Amino acid sequence: MVGINMVSNYEVFLKTDLKQFVGKWVAIAKTGVVAVGENAKKVYEEAQMKMPGEKIMLYKVPEEETMIF
Repeated sequence: MVGINMVSNYEVFLKTDLKQFVGKWVAIAKTGVVAVGENAKKVYEEAQMKMPGEKIMLYKVPEEETMIF
């Protein structure tokens, strides 16, 4: 079962323009992008520090040449 926070995080993800983060990891919470970087673990930890107790969605923004099926 998907929690309410993850649904709202996904809605934020769908509405957010991530072009400026190509090739990077982004952490998304209900308020929007809360951390960005090259290292997934560091991005997640930074997001947890900024948003304690919140569910964090971690996503790697694909390179422009990447095709997703």
